[in-house]
Amino acid sequence: MKLYHLHQSDTTASTGAVSVLATRGVSAAEPYLTRYLPALVLATALPVLTLVAIATQDLLSALIVVCTLPLVPVFGALVGLATRDRAAEQWHEMSSLSSHFLDVVRGLPVLVAHRRARAQSSRIAAITDRYRIASLRTLQIAFASSLVLELVATLSVALVAVTTGVRLAGGSLDLHTALVVLLLAPEAYWPLRRVGAEFHAAAEGVATFEAARDLLEAKGPTDRVDDEPFATDAALTLRGVAVTHAGRTVPAFSGLDATIPATGLTVITGPSGCGKSTLLDALAGLVHPSAGTITAAGRAIGGSRWQEQVAWLPQRPLFVQGSIADNLRLGARQAPDQALWEALRQVALEELVQDLPAGLETAVGEDGATFSAGERARLALARIVVADRPWMLLDEPTAHLDEITERVITDTLVSLAERGAVVVVAHRTALSDVAENHIIMGARPDRAVAPSSPRSGDRLAPESSQAQLDDLPDARFGLSTLLGALASASGVALTATAGWLIVQASTQPAVLTMLVAIVGVRAFGLARPVLRYAERLRSHDGALRLLARRRVQVYNALVPLTPGRLGRRRGDLLTSIVDDVDSVVDRELRVRIPLHSFAIVSAIAVAVTTLLHPVSAAIVAVCCLLGGPVAYLVGRHGAARAERGAVSARAELSVRVVDAVQVARELRMWQDEDRVVDVIGAVSDRLGAAARTAASWTGAARAWLLLVAGVGMVSVAAATAPSVRDGFVSGPVMALLVLVPLALVDIALPLADAGALSVRTDAASARLSALDRTAPAVRDTVSGPLPDDHGVSLDQVQGRWAVDAPPTHPCTWELASGDRVAVVGASGSGKSTLAALLLRFLDPAAGSVRHGGTDLRSLSLDDVRKVTGIVDDDPHVFATTVVENVRLARPDATDSEVERALRLAHLGSWLDELPEGLHTWLGDGHASLSGGERARLAVARSLLADQPVLVLDEPAAHLDHATASELAHELLTGTRGRSVVWITHTPIGLDLVDRVVELGSARLQEPTGRS
Repeated sequence: MKLYHLHQSDTTASTGAVSVLATRGVSAAEPYLTRYLPALVLATALPVLTLVAIATQDLLSALIVVCTLPLVPVFGALVGLATRDRAAEQWHEMSSLSSHFLDVVRGLPVLVAHRRARAQSSRIAAITDRYRIASLRTLQIAFASSLVLELVATLSVALVAVTTGVRLAGGSLDLHTALVVLLLAPEAYWPLRRVGAEFHAAAEGVATFEAARDLLEAKGPTDRVDDEPFATDAALTLRGVAVTHAGRTVPAFSGLDATIPATGLTVITGPSGCGKSTLLDALAGLVHPSAGTITAAGRAIGGSRWQEQVAWLPQRPLFVQGSIADNLRLGARQAPDQALWEALRQVALEELVQDLPAGLETAVGEDGATFSAGERARLALARIVVADRPWMLLDEPTAHLDEITERVITDTLVSLAERGAVVVVAHRTALSDVAENHIIMGARPDRAVAPSSPRSGDRLAPESSQAQLDDLPDARFGLSTLLGALASASGVALTATAGWLIVQASTQPAVLTMLVAIVGVRAFGLARPVLRYAERLRSHDGALRLLARRRVQVYNALVPLTPGRLGRRRGDLLTSIVDDVDSVVDRELRVRIPLHSFAIVSAIAVAVTTLLHPVSAAIVAVCCLLGGPVAYLVGRHGAARAERGAVSARAELSVRVVDAVQVARELRMWQDEDRVVDVIGAVSDRLGAAARTAASWTGAARAWLLLVAGVGMVSVAAATAPSVRDGFVSGPVMALLVLVPLALVDIALPLADAGALSVRTDAASARLSALDRTAPAVRDTVSGPLPDDHGVSLDQVQGRWAVDAPPTHPCTWELASGDRVAVVGASGSGKSTLAALLLRFLDPAAGSVRHGGTDLRSLSLDDVRKVTGIVDDDPHVFATTVVENVRLARPDATDSEVERALRLAHLGSWLDELPEGLHTWLGDGHASLSGGERARLAVARSLLADQPVLVLDEPAAHLDHATASELAHELLTGTRGRSVVWITHTPIGLDLVDRVVELGSARLQEPTGRS
């Protein structure tokens, strides 16, 4: 619940950062809770119990353990304290990475249109490399902590073994006691070694909890705690109301006095940017006045009891994941289908939905992208009709509608106003003419934005910085595998040599014989932690390098699919790029390296034991074959169904979390937060159940390994006993051979986890492979020189976004160089599809589109978009500065050229009011823009690009009449160096074009991935 409230009010919390905390952050906390904390509990009890047991056998050995045991936590604490800071840095980089991914994926259509999508590969590679460096800094300290703990523990055990051996050789200690002490001593240090090994997991988990704490403690809107409902027949009274947004120094509007009756149609008008949408948010209780009051019957509005009476339609209506029916029932969960159809009829969508194969159960794409802009607005209005609440607040509900549909919607609003209060923000006159009440807001006050904190490295990559995969360093794991195998072999040798030393000491041999064994124990004791440290750093560095390459590969696979085939939701895209790629990288780090290391160490163990006792070697070989591979297969088989379900659950969880964060305000206004939280909780429970199932099978695999090791030790002892009696094998060698199966358990245990993990990595790899195999909507071609003539002609052209979708009506017209043509038509008639055909986002289903007499299918995609630009009906603003948001259209443009484009787009006064001017940060997590400002920013991009053909898809939809007229005059008059296609629903600009093309009324399916 707090997540939604925070995201509605805290502009510094970006969607990507909140989403990554709710998904990957929670996953990062799992090792802390399931591995570190249990190890910490065990470390407080087991060493004490082990020490007591050793003391009952040998006080001197117990004294050595008492003196050396405290060194482990002391050294671990000294080395590991810095890890927390490094972990915080690593978490920041991961949040930055995920925020950048989500921002880029959202804006892919804009990047593709401006030929900058491929250039972002370098940014992805650079940010991933930043993450790699931050991770390695953390891992260096975390692994150093583990190295120190293992060194201290190993040397302490070695000290116990050596002193026990010397005393045994001197006759002051018997063999039975020495063997018991030797077996118990490692158990005193093992829990503390495990704590050190898991410390880096604890550090990242702590960073996660701290980030979550900061999020939950952030100041959000303070809701009224009041169970008394508001009177439905009381007018709203506004007295001296002013609203100042967070981070702003000047109010969006101030000194507003008005009265809004409880019934009737009230229209809010005023120039673009004067605070109309902010006023609507204040009336909805989404923002609180910084001055003045808004009251109903003398009672200040706000809180959930007020919002239960409010139906809300924002300027950019958003939709939850689900069907048309699910979205219509947001405000009335029990509404029957008949009520839904009646609402659709009132907003002129009944026939459209009836023609859909699934009807009301048709899935609504992300942001409602299954429908055109006008259809999205009407679907959101139908939601208000179904909700039937006394207060209805609507922000430009007719912005994307043709005149006929606008009249239908106006009639609907008038009808709704007869039984409740309808408050509408409007720029078009149709609503103003029928309204009983008017609130006219003046010119916006001088606004300022508090200085933002620029983040280095978030500049959109220029074209020249495009990274090629060949330029990225290769990830090699051969040396890592060898180092890991040598570290594991040293551990086996240490255990076996220590056993040989103890038994040999019982025979009271010569001092030189003892010294050789002592040196061996010390050498293996030092080699194991040092080699393990080197292997961990080398393998993680290789894994992170592989991560960078794979992320760039996956991103490059997405680019050709935009927007024609980008049907997957962006939450799933984020999962594909981050989670699935991480899983594939885990295959190298946690599956293949343990398998290869086990194979190498097993071969070495069998070879050495063959030299000493061939029969024992056969037993060790059988143990290796029945232990490691069977444990791997058991873990894999048992976790197969669970892990496959977990992969889909992780993807669904990411989809639902990103979706919930994006539509948080809608969920709050429609009191649907609890349901969404329950759904997310159910998905999370499925993920947890899958994890528990996998863990149970992994535990069974580990138990199998211990059983095999025990049977192996008994078998080796039985096989060597006759040889010892016959004098062919000495007692110390027998001890060495008996301990080999036990020592191999540590090498085989990771295979149980590897088997379970391999299912997850295979499933993730299959998802990525399916993405790689997805055919794009258009195929790039190698074209000759661009034609000199930039006239455009359409000959009986038809388009569609899916193979099984009905095409548009045939369209034939010409656009000569320098011409201005307006395209009009009913909502859903295919105007945006026509724009996609002109940009070659789609190829025609029939007919042809030609540029300068050349069929667009004969031109490369880059060449088409070099000469044809677009401003779509919902332009994306990236999380970067103003200058970089515009300069992406032409990376070599100077600041002065960017400023000139902004002023030509009528954003000069807005730019002058920004305290950091061109370098003010915008986008998710930074200063927001009104719909009109966002549209004009997109126009500035196209003006800077200066393409010969410019397609404008409703650029004036969110502008007041005066600003829209000025913008139309700027774009449609003057020199004829640029051809313009002006797509519109309003009469603005129609008197400035050379001709008007009216599209047919047949409905067209809109793109499923269009921004």
